[in-house]
Amino acid sequence: MPAMPGQKILRLRAIVVPAAMVLVIATPASAQSAANQSGSGKAEVVAPLSIQPLLDLRFGRFYRPVSNGNLTVSPSGAVTGTGSMASEVSTPQATGGRGPGTFLVRGDPSRVFRISLPNRINITNGAATMRVSNFTSNVPSRGVALSSAGQFNIIVGARLQVAGNQAVGAYSGRFPVTVTYD
Repeated sequence: MPAMPGQKILRLRAIVVPAAMVLVIATPASAQSAANQSGSGKAEVVAPLSIQPLLDLRFGRFYRPVSNGNLTVSPSGAVTGTGSMASEVSTPQATGGRGPGTFLVRGDPSRVFRISLPNRINITNGAATMRVSNFTSNVPSRGVALSSAGQFNIIVGARLQVAGNQAVGAYSGRFPVTVTYD
């Protein structure tokens, strides 16, 4: 029987349709080799660190030495002296006359922070000066975490270098204490 033009087209369609179905069936298999998923972005603004001085670092009162010496106040409050200042450790002090400096740090609860202290500063009495060096604190070099309330008390000690025949008078100065989140 001769093929009618419509029958020929039907046969072609019959051949084309199964091929299209094969392509459609193969398409999902190739789509499984890739995946698409959405990500999310988040941010949290935390409380900045703040620091408030509570007590000054106090080397106390002592007699004018005849030779050089050092007086050290540790963060624990222990006082030691070397040279002519060794005997000044036992000089009676007014209440609170000698001791470490104390600072209150506030910030993001339980977050770790570090402290930076100066290498040395000078305290003055007019033109006369004394050097303060070897600053130490109760914060380890790896840092320390704020409490669950977001607070920590830093305690700072240092060494005072006193010259022989140091000028008599009240000496004072300021030193920086820097705190940063780890």
